[in-house]
Amino acid sequence: MTGPTAGRGDSTVRRIVRVPLDEWQASDAAAPAPTFFARPAWARALAKADPRFRISPTRCEFSDATTVDVPLVAERGRLGWTEYTGMPLDTYVIARERDGSLATPARAGEAFRAIVRRLGQRCRITPWPAAYAAIKIPDCESRPRETSLIDVSGGAEAAIDRMDGVVRRMAGQAERRGVVCARVADTAAAVDEYYAMLSAAAARWERGRPSFSKSLLRAVVEYGGQDVEIWFARFENAPIAGGVILFGADELMFWSAAMLPEHSTLRPSNALNVALIRRAAERGVRWYNLGSSEGLPGVKRFKEGLGADSVAYASFERTSALYAAYRKMRSGKT
Repeated sequence: MTGPTAGRGDSTVRRIVRVPLDEWQASDAAAPAPTFFARPAWARALAKADPRFRISPTRCEFSDATTVDVPLVAERGRLGWTEYTGMPLDTYVIARERDGSLATPARAGEAFRAIVRRLGQRCRITPWPAAYAAIKIPDCESRPRETSLIDVSGGAEAAIDRMDGVVRRMAGQAERRGVVCARVADTAAAVDEYYAMLSAAAARWERGRPSFSKSLLRAVVEYGGQDVEIWFARFENAPIAGGVILFGADELMFWSAAMLPEHSTLRPSNALNVALIRRAAERGVRWYNLGSSEGLPGVKRFKEGLGADSVAYASFERTSALYAAYRKMRSGKT
């Protein structure tokens, strides 16, 4: 992925048009987006798993004749109301120049502002934190977020050396006890095994179930190809922890993690994270993204022990007054 485009002056968005899916796919194949969540595979998986979603990549045409593309997913409801999201399930969106490079924060921000003002009755935008954490979109409801990033651009061993010593020793201890971490070659076959583990772990959580469906995981594996990997930490050949990782050009995203609590003393999560840091460096990405841990201080401390920096960002949402009134009426609130 090339760096931000320079040399373009400030301009305003003149109009927004639809980008054909095949054009978006060709563009991403030539220059993959930095985060998996801004790639066609993610949008296609969402649409396959949930028929309410429609893949809706858009192009913002600026007054100076330049353009910026922003991938979105639309959801059409009753009475023709339409909501646009970049991207669903609290995931990220970027803005790309026509040459595939990442748009500067200034141009991306202008495109995002035009989109939330003009598209649909409700629009949600979550700019990718690694590049766009400082972007603000005025006249929107803003939800503060936080993710944990490890910079692996200096190599895996440099990143591992920055870990808290206790966390690093626990990872080594797990390996010496016989915990083995590896990705599954046949990812499709691993879906059932991983989702069973995730469901067992989720049963102990307050909500009692995973935050995404098995059909979505299947679709992500189907469309993501080599950019989706399922990993397990095994002890005596039985899975005791695991995770699903998603690759963009600049990011390994640890999208989903699960561990069987009865095996926590073996520290499989420590060993798995060390293995994934090495995998991130092997793939040549810059960021190992551990995701958000809002409301989970223990999880946040664990990520800090891995050497992750907390990065604040925000999700932005704008809802038309008429649609807000309609939703209020539908919910029975007066």
